[in-house]
Parts: sequence; structure tokens; C-alpha cells
Amino acid sequence: MAQQTGSAVSQIVTIDRQSLFSDTQYGRRVVETVESERVRLASETRKVEEALVKEERELTDKRDGMSPDDFRKLAKAFDEKVQALRTEGTEREQEFVRTLEREQAAFFERIGPILGKLVRELGAVVILDRRAILLTTQNIDITKLAVERIDQVLGDGSDLQDSAPSSPAGEVVPPEQPAPEMPVFPLGDAAPDGTSPDN
Repeated sequence: MAQQTGSAVSQIVTIDRQSLFSDTQYGRRVVETVESERVRLASETRKVEEALVKEERELTDKRDGMSPDDFRKLAKAFDEKVQALRTEGTEREQEFVRTLEREQAAFFERIGPILGKLVRELGAVVILDRRAILLTTQNIDITKLAVERIDQVLGDGSDLQDSAPSSPAGEVVPPEQPAPEMPVFPLGDAAPDGTSPDN
């Protein structure tokens, strides 16, 4: 199928769901922002680790001039500090993942109406995740066209409100975490969770 509006030759079209996010200006901005923060915190972590190495060395040097009991207290406090920093690092990494997931969910909610309009222009009735298609005799993938349309409408998304908009009546918003093998973006009436009422 030629990727031009009005030229669909199939009522079923496909998209690469991941590419919709990674190839759009919106998705690239989100990923770059998260990675930039991750790099910044990684730099801070390295500085803290260097300070801990110095502190451990100083603690070792003091050992001979301290009673075993006093040294054990200092060593225990030092170990607790190290463990707390490791826990904090793990929590930060988990927050990066949660942030990316929230941004992806907002993105897919925003593009529901855009894809709905695009597919109607193409004369199709349903969009499937390309990974759900084993074989097709036609070129029915519209990922590139969808990316271009999303960029036109949303740009990089930096000027949008934090909360994603509700989908207008008749448009379908994909579920936040659909199974990869399931169809995505069915058109027409939809249940509140984004699935077809026939399912």
C-alpha cells in the first residue's frame, strides 16, 4: 500500500507500535530527557562512590588507634551508609522506568484520535500491531505515515499539558500496557479499557 492518505487498498493496516514512540519527535524528546537525567545522577553517584572509598580508607587507617568496639561501631555505620546508597540507586533506576512508562502511556493516549482520523482517511477499519501479523501479501504498514502525522500534530510534545487528553467520542485509545501480540488501535465503538465490545 502506498503510504499516502486516501490510497489504502486494505481495510486492515498495521503499525510498529514501538516505532511510533521511538521514531517520533515526542518519543525522542522523552527518551533523551530521561537519559539525560540518568547520566546526571550517574555522575553524582560516581562522586559519592569516590567519597566512600576515601572514607573507607580513612576508617581503615584509624583502626589501629581505636578499640575493637569503637571500630565496629564506625564500621557498622559505614556499612549502613553504603547499603542505603545502594538502595537509593536501585529506587532511582526503578523511577526512571516508571517515568518512561508513564510518558509512553500518555503518548499512546494522545495519538489515539490522530491514528483514528488517519485510518479513516485511508479507508481502513482497524489497525493491528505489526508483530501480530505472521504473513501478508500486501504492504499494509502505515508506521512511517503515522509517525509523520503525529509529528505534525504533536511536535515533540513539550508544550502539551502533563495530563493526556481524554479521547473524543468515537475515537479509541489503546490500553496502557497491551500484550504485544494483541491488535492495537481497533476503530469504531470501544469499551472503556480500549478493547472492542465484541471481545
